[in-house]
Amino acid sequence: MDTALLRRIDLESGLELEIYDVSRKLAGDRWYVGFIARIEIPIPFLAGHADSPEVDIEKIKDVLGETVRFEQKRDRHFIHEKEKDALLKNLMDDFLATTLPYLSKKDFAQKYALKAYKKKLGKALWYKT
Repeated sequence: MDTALLRRIDLESGLELEIYDVSRKLAGDRWYVGFIARIEIPIPFLAGHADSPEVDIEKIKDVLGETVRFEQKRDRHFIHEKEKDALLKNLMDDFLATTLPYLSKKDFAQKYALKAYKKKLGKALWYKT
């Protein structure tokens, strides 16, 4: 899948949100229109932002590695070629209006990393039984 960086936004938390265009032509004048929003969260970054005693940076690093990736996709299928640019802009504007305040919160990275950590631990338990 070809991707092109559309925007890079520095968040108040010190992290960076990147938005990639993943749109592609389907058939004739019809398009798949979409983007992926991505934040790479370095696990050591959590050390300076950990307000909770349940955060053990070394354990999280052992399970998740050096980074954990937040990623969300917004897309629409079978869009007329004339409408694709406006639709992509509207999808991004809606995403930024509704999600950017949440992603900018100081505790977003910690909460997301803990969620990913617990999810991965839970999956590991499935295979041990």
